[in-house]
Amino acid sequence: MQITKNYIAEQKNYKLYHIVFNTKISNIEKGKIGEEIIVNHIKKEIDIYHKIIQNVILTRDGKKTEVDIILITCVGIYVIESKNFKGYIYGTDTGKIWTEWFSHSYKYHFDNPILQNHYHIEFMAHNLNRDLSYFHSYIVFGDDAILQKIVMQEENKTKAIIINNKDLISKLIEDMHLRDIILSHEEIDKMYLDLKYFYSHLER
Repeated sequence: MQITKNYIAEQKNYKLYHIVFNTKISNIEKGKIGEEIIVNHIKKEIDIYHKIIQNVILTRDGKKTEVDIILITCVGIYVIESKNFKGYIYGTDTGKIWTEWFSHSYKYHFDNPILQNHYHIEFMAHNLNRDLSYFHSYIVFGDDAILQKIVMQEENKTKAIIINNKDLISKLIEDMHLRDIILSHEEIDKMYLDLKYFYSHLER
């Protein structure tokens, strides 16, 4: 059997899924594993020139925020908020709190990921000195999450994509094919190095 990059990525994701759903680990650890699964899918399937970076900590006016996944491509910058949740998901684009519902006896409330990611994008636009139009917001839930009732105002439906992990790559590819090229390879590389600098500078 030939060992290809795709085969290696598939094996990595199989092991990660097994860890998440067959062992007891913290929500933070599940979140990190969810991010790794997304990154592995992107590396395997996205064939246009791109750079990807995880867990970037940005600062603005003395405040810090951490961005899960940043995918820099010739058609824009995809900012991905990973929510590796199970259960039924309820929320609105403007409400501050969303709900992960398992049963009448157990619910988990979390911050609105649309607003959270928009906040991340504003930070990035400031740090990279780019207009907000360069950025595309994606909220990615684990495949065991059921997006039961996500209510969005009509004018906001194109501002953030809410999706399960299994549908992410096809949606990204579809979106990329519809957009014009706005960044050169050199600009992509510079943004990547700038983001790595912000991250390493803050960690020192």
